Amino acid sequence: MLKSRLEKLNIQIEAIELLNTARNLLRCSYKELSEVVNIPESLLCRYVNGELVPSIETAQQIINKLENLLNLENVLKQLIRVRENIIDLNRIIFNPHLLKLYGRRIKLLFSNFGITKVLTAATDGIPLAVSAAMALDVELAVAKQYKDVFEDSFYEVSYITESPPRRITLYIPKSQLNRNDKILIVDDIVRTGRTINALIELAKCAGCSVVGISVLIAIGSKWLEKLKNVDIRYIDVVLQIPSP
Repeated sequence: MLKSRLEKLNIQIEAIELLNTARNLLRCSYKELSEVVNIPESLLCRYVNGELVPSIETAQQIINKLENLLNLENVLKQLIRVRENIIDLNRIIFNPHLLKLYGRRIKLLFSNFGITKVLTAATDGIPLAVSAAMALDVELAVAKQYKDVFEDSFYEVSYITESPPRRITLYIPKSQLNRNDKILIVDDIVRTGRTINALIELAKCAGCSVVGISVLIAIGSKWLEKLKNVDIRYIDVVLQIPSP
């Protein structure tokens, strides 16, 4: 049962935002949307243009009908570009409509986990992590490969990359992580799991617990073996691609 007028309004706004997302992200015409949601084109146009707000019943119908069309995994499959085993995420992580879909997924999956902070590694994971932090209404912590000038005290963890082999050190100011924080780790692409493991170690150094991991795209599944002995409530992978 709906608890407040604000909750009802949020459903109506969500329906309009999903229509806009389908229009902008998937280039759907009003005719195509009309066939999907079973609502006349003229009404959909007025919703999108802000001339009219759908009723709660109509808004819920729009959301339910667009769930499959705007399923994030399906959208990624349409937008992702792979060339010579290189994944191009430019059309994905910098697209505000896709980031909204990602934030929506995060809210649905992790809103009851008591998460107090989102943790990621600079730089490509930052847009996704910002979207996740906004969806959960929590702070964002970013680990970098250098020390911020205005900070004096850091947690740091090093690991070795495979190709080319080199030592990477991640630093995060101690001020960004509080003891007993419940952490959601966000990453854009996972291949070996080394970065995620480094982020887990940083959280442990600060006395935090990692309760969830969200990965946009995972290459293979071997990286999950590194997490067998880590107590994490839920690991979400939006799209998994077979190893080359």
